[in-house]
Formats: sequence, structure tokens, C-alpha cells
Amino acid sequence: MLIKILDIYYRRPLLFDFLINIAAVSLIFFIEYKGYYAFSFDKTSQVIPSIGITISGFILTVLTILLTLKSSLITKEENGLKETLRNNFSIFLASDLYSKAISVLRNGVIYLLIVSFVTLGISVVLKNVYAAIGLYLNVVCFIFTLLVFLRSFYVLNLIFKMQGSKSNE
Repeated sequence: MLIKILDIYYRRPLLFDFLINIAAVSLIFFIEYKGYYAFSFDKTSQVIPSIGITISGFILTVLTILLTLKSSLITKEENGLKETLRNNFSIFLASDLYSKAISVLRNGVIYLLIVSFVTLGISVVLKNVYAAIGLYLNVVCFIFTLLVFLRSFYVLNLIFKMQGSKSNE
């Protein structure tokens, strides 16, 4: 059941990220509007978008490493040194999971950078707007950061599981 849900989610992650964000912001707005809780917000804080940018840097590093390893494998094959795919990582690089992993990581970095820079830009340039809606912007940025991080972690976990299953054969 969980695998089916994840498969649906991974087909259109941006759509589901937006839906999750809409639900979270609506819930916070409802809680504040009804007076159940008054959320406090530091109007000068820019920590959450900065965290998003930092995490996107880590994901970009992983993406760069994967692309570099793939290109070095292609270079070896072009130079006539084609060997059987002996190690598990070479098997991963030749599998369908590689292209899916690259797509998930690349899109995650793009989404995360856009959301983080928009939030950071509004906090710096439009201080009055940020004072009014900064809580909601930070919630959206936090949720995007969390979901992109979890997607990236899940993809890396799949890679580790694939390597484990191939080494047992």
C-alpha cells in the first residue's frame, strides 16, 4: 500500500507538494483565524530559506557525484576498456533507477532553490509583505525543504537497497 502511494507521489511530486502546502497553510490560517493559537513569527528571521539553500547544495553535490561517475563509466567504455559490470555501483549506473534518481534529485534542487530564493527575496526586498505573510512563506519553504530532503533520502535509500540486493546474488 505504501509503495503504491509513493509511486503516485513520485509521478507528480510538485503537484502533491503544492497540495500538502495548501493544506498546511490553510490549517495554520484556520487555527489563527479561530483564535485557537497565535503563532509568533520573527519578521527578521531568514533561517528557513537559508536552510533550504544549504540542503539544495548537498543534494546538488550528490547529483554531481552521480553524473561524474556515470560520465567516467561512459569514457571507459568509449576508450575500449569496456568491462563487465562487476561492481554494484556500475550496475546501478546502467539501470533505470539511475535516470529516475537523477530526475528526482535535479527537480528537487530546482524546486528547493526557487522556493528558498523567492522566500529570501521577499524577506529582503519586500519587508512589509514579509511581515504580513512571512509565517506562511516560511511554512511553505519548510515543507518544500522537508519533502525534497525526504524524496532525496528515499532515492538514496533505494540505491543502497539495490546495491545490497545485487551483492547478495
